[in-house]
Amino acid sequence: MVKREDYDQWVIDWIASEKKAGRKCFDVRKTGNSYYVYYQTTRYNPELKKREKVSSYIGKLTQDGLMEPQSKESDIVEPARYGLGVDTGGTFTDAVIVDLDDMTVIAKKKSPTTHHDLSIGLYNSVDAVLSATDIDPSEIVSVGISTTLATNSVLEGRGGNVGLILIGWDPIEPVHFGESRQAFVKGGYDVRGRAKASMSLEEVKTAIMDISKDVDAIAISGLFANLNASQERKVKELAIELTGLPTIAGHELSSELGIGLRAETAVLNGKLIPVVSAFFDDVVRTFKEKGITAPIMVYKGDGSVMTIEQAKMYPVQTILSGPAASSMGGKIISGYEDFVMVDIGGTSTDIAVMEEGYPQIQFMGAEIGGWRTRVKAVDMYTIAMGGDSKISIVDNRFVFGPRKVIPLCTFTERHPEIVDTIMHTDVYDYYILREGADLSDLNERETIVVDGMRGKGPMSRMDVINSADGLWDIDDDLNGLVSKRIIEMSSLTPTDLMVYMGDLNAGNPDGSRAGVHAVSEKFGMTEKQAATLMTEEIRTSVAQAILTKLVDDTMEDGWKNRETTMFLRRMSSLKRDSDAFSMIPRINVPIVGIGAPSKFMMYDIGQRLGTPAEFPDNNDVGNAIGAVCSKVVESLSATITPTHDFRYKLEVPYLGPSYYSQVNSAISAAKSSLKSFLVKEVEMKGGTDIRTTTKVRTVMAVEGGIGDWEETGVARNINYIEVICRAVGDPPEAR
Repeated sequence: MVKREDYDQWVIDWIASEKKAGRKCFDVRKTGNSYYVYYQTTRYNPELKKREKVSSYIGKLTQDGLMEPQSKESDIVEPARYGLGVDTGGTFTDAVIVDLDDMTVIAKKKSPTTHHDLSIGLYNSVDAVLSATDIDPSEIVSVGISTTLATNSVLEGRGGNVGLILIGWDPIEPVHFGESRQAFVKGGYDVRGRAKASMSLEEVKTAIMDISKDVDAIAISGLFANLNASQERKVKELAIELTGLPTIAGHELSSELGIGLRAETAVLNGKLIPVVSAFFDDVVRTFKEKGITAPIMVYKGDGSVMTIEQAKMYPVQTILSGPAASSMGGKIISGYEDFVMVDIGGTSTDIAVMEEGYPQIQFMGAEIGGWRTRVKAVDMYTIAMGGDSKISIVDNRFVFGPRKVIPLCTFTERHPEIVDTIMHTDVYDYYILREGADLSDLNERETIVVDGMRGKGPMSRMDVINSADGLWDIDDDLNGLVSKRIIEMSSLTPTDLMVYMGDLNAGNPDGSRAGVHAVSEKFGMTEKQAATLMTEEIRTSVAQAILTKLVDDTMEDGWKNRETTMFLRRMSSLKRDSDAFSMIPRINVPIVGIGAPSKFMMYDIGQRLGTPAEFPDNNDVGNAIGAVCSKVVESLSATITPTHDFRYKLEVPYLGPSYYSQVNSAISAAKSSLKSFLVKEVEMKGGTDIRTTTKVRTVMAVEGGIGDWEETGVARNINYIEVICRAVGDPPEAR
């Protein structure tokens, strides 16, 4: 089957222009060097009890235009293919149904994310999106999910107990990676992947039984197992046989050097297994109840997908899956291959750079909650500012976030009585005890605060102090109770500014106006002036974050200081001119905004940064679209370096070093090894119709120099060469 990416560019441009003009859904088919256009409709076949797609031939496509047919061909009837995408974000759980043939969004719905049980919000969104269309659940052939569960579990310190076995390591000082139990056994390999010592079966059995007591999972990490994983595999097989516990080996998650680094990643993965497994079991049950039997794919943090069973075993790979899904969703709805993706949700703003249709990858792994995962993840820059971020005033300047709160427009819809209070007192921070909150884990001070708030409705900070017997400095207590979701906090947010400025119709607009009024009183200006000032600060902050990400990608560590930050802020502002010169940035690729607040918070971003900015249709659910429309992708790189004896050393992860007399032989061997390995990895994850691409990058000894290994004169100055391979497969579908 000919794929859309195989079309000539002029055909792709024609398709884009037709879609932009809003014309009826169509298909273009390639036969030889000719293209034929079909208009499409969807109908229900009562005999098959399934929806089907009917394509009617209308003409041959040439660069001069569309030629009408001389004779009418028979209609082409094909089964309809629909995908269901779900993204659980910090504020909303989004669900979409997408036509997988032309990526058209058929229906989309949002439901509040239920943090105490994510499966509830997921069920509500899936139920709503199915109810919004007459598509039968059996017609869903593919399901994609991105979730914040692993990320939030790490940040909140939740997880199970893990037993850790370390092979062939004799550290001088005690080591600890967050495990509950630990054991060392003989073995390990050297830098060439050769065994340092043989393993004792009895020693390994004893270690397994010792560390498996009262744990939820087992982690294994061996010395240089990234070069030779045989010992880790044997210990894993034995551990599963003896205990039946979920067991993970370090080499399965990371090819990084360092037994301790791989051990930390394996332990973190083990801690997440019991938390994530329960959620995914609920997901499977939810879809079965809805009559959906399609394969369920889970989004990974590197912009790829894996099966739900693999996600239960390797949950650490789902960290940052939400922002990664937004990157791919941005590609689909914008049509761009190279762009800057800016995803603004309720809690944060995530920025990633897309190159050739895929996000840049951080091979060192995402760092989150004090853990360095060492698992490939999208190279993302994040600031804690979103639509529901608290707007504070500190030293007469505005600070956005990091606290996520309930917007005043939403809060005053339930508690309209505080609108007048805000207008008269200019106090717009309010707290309320959450109904049904778990009060079993309170310390003495928190208990006093909670007891003072019972049955009193919304309270200001001073109201809480007056009700908390003997407590005055309660800020830490309030913050702790908000983090535990025992009390809720409401304050002025960017969402309220959107409501006040007329860009959003939501909640009680009087509540938003009251918050803006309070700020205007503090600064001695009109409400409109205050709202305009806060909006300018928001847009400047987003622009500055984008520039920070791009500069960070091109500069070495240490470039950030007070002066460089001031320069970036000046370039991000619309008021950046001095008498003698202007500091105007220019970004060479477009910006694509994802998320409901993105257009408001980046309304003039193109003017600020000197590049086109787009907010495509359905950008409010771009993450869910990415979750269901993405591919199974695996990538890996190998390095080639010249040696002192005029040979070329090739290092491929998991294989160890090898040596070649000719550089072309080393490059060919690298390509062959990487392709073979990655194709098997994609097949294991359910991928079909697999394609591979390789890119060779040469780094010269002279800084910034780029050369060609085939040029003998240039090759003498080569520092190293990197061979990067990517394998891409289609996710499995229901048949």
